[in-house]
Amino acid sequence: MRKREDDPTEQLLDVLVYAPLGLLLEARDLLPKLAEKGRQRMGGQVTVARMVGELAVRQGQRRAEKVLERLRQQNSAGSGSRPTASPSPGNGHRPEATTATATAPPSAPTSAAAPPPSSSLAIPGYDTLSASQVVPRLEGLSTDELAAVRAYEEATRARKTVLTRIDQLRGRS
Repeated sequence: MRKREDDPTEQLLDVLVYAPLGLLLEARDLLPKLAEKGRQRMGGQVTVARMVGELAVRQGQRRAEKVLERLRQQNSAGSGSRPTASPSPGNGHRPEATTATATAPPSAPTSAAAPPPSSSLAIPGYDTLSASQVVPRLEGLSTDELAAVRAYEEATRARKTVLTRIDQLRGRS
């Protein structure tokens, strides 16, 4: 007679019937122990992930506050070209508004020509690409094409990553 361990029918019964039944009967005691082991092993990582998430949110808030502050400053600096009222003539009539001379905002270069259209650049769809998509496409461009992309980038988005890579490729690192 064959041993029970050698009998395929017995092995099949163990795997399909007895093991699942044993697991169900022990699950009530086993589940809390398994959860505790999981907490012990992964708890530190969850805490670190939570801290990193909170840090990222704080950094994002600071960055957004800086951008808002810069926009407010630009807005208040730009308000200097709004109409200003002259002193009241004293006759009960409302004063006429006089317009201050229109000047370009301080951040806009006055001598720079308009950038070439993006359709003339050697990189198709340039305006839709992120910096990480532009940088690898710069490597096959000629010196003239790099100069055109640099001029366009400076006049539009002025992304440091793109400008630095162009300078590196042109030998100005």
